[in-house]
Amino acid sequence: MEVKKILKELGIKPVRGQNFLISDPVVTSLVEAGEVEGQKVLEIGAGTGVITVELAEEAEKVHAVEKNTVLAEHLDERFVEYDNVEVEEDDILDYDFSGFDRCVSNLPFQLTSKILEKLGENQVQSALIVQDELADKIVAEPGSSNYGRFTIRMNYYFIPVKIRTVGKTNFHPAPEVDAAIIKLFPNKKRHGVKNEEQFFKTVRALFTHKRKKVRNAFVDARHIFEIEKETAKELRDEVPHSEERVNKLEVIQLKEIAEFLDDEIWATD
Repeated sequence: MEVKKILKELGIKPVRGQNFLISDPVVTSLVEAGEVEGQKVLEIGAGTGVITVELAEEAEKVHAVEKNTVLAEHLDERFVEYDNVEVEEDDILDYDFSGFDRCVSNLPFQLTSKILEKLGENQVQSALIVQDELADKIVAEPGSSNYGRFTIRMNYYFIPVKIRTVGKTNFHPAPEVDAAIIKLFPNKKRHGVKNEEQFFKTVRALFTHKRKKVRNAFVDARHIFEIEKETAKELRDEVPHSEERVNKLEVIQLKEIAEFLDDEIWATD
C-alpha cells in the first residue's frame, strides 16, 4: 500500500494517536461491512484516502473529514475529479453528524468514545475500526468482566457486532494494541425509553456499584438519585429486579428500573 510513501512525500511524521491503515484486505473488509452502496457516507479521519477511494466506488456521496491541513489538501488533490467525494477540513468533535446514512472509518483511538456517542445520538449505521479491547466491551455479555456502563450505552443506541480482530501490524505506525472492525446497527427505539436523561442517570448510579445487588446498589448510590437514605431503604425492595446483580442487568431491565424511579421519585420534583 502507498500510505508510507504518501506520508513521506507530504513530510508527515505520525504523532501519537495517528495510526494509518496500510492493509488493502482490511480496507476491503471495512468497506464491505459498511454497506455503502447508494448511501451518503461520513468518513472520519480520512488520512491519505485509502478508505475514501473504495467508498467512492460504491457510495452516492462521501464526506471525507480530515483535521490535518496537509492531509486535507492532499485529499483535495487526489479526489478533485471525483464528483461524489467532498473533502472537509474540520475537527470531528465540532462536526454535525446528522443527515448521514452510514459512517465508515478508522477512528482516532483517543477520540473513539466521544465519536461513538455522537454516532449513537444521531443513529448512524456504522462500520468502524476501534481498539480491540473497546470492541470487546461493546459486545460484552451481561455478568462478564467487560460488561459495564459503556456496554449499556452502546447497546442502548445500537445492535453491535464484532466482525474481526485487526492486528497492530496492519497500521503505520503500529499501535500498542490490536484493533477490531465493529458494525453498529442503530435501533434505540426498540427499548421504548421515554426519558434518556433519567435512564442514563439510573445506569450511572447503579453501575457505580455494579457487583452488588440492585437493592443495595440503589441505597449506596442514593446521592446520585438525590434521595435520603431512609427513602432509599423504604424503596429498595420495591425496585424492579432488586435481587439481581447490577452487572447482569440488560437495557430493558434498566429501563424498567428507571421508569419505576420516575414514578416514585422524579415525578414529585
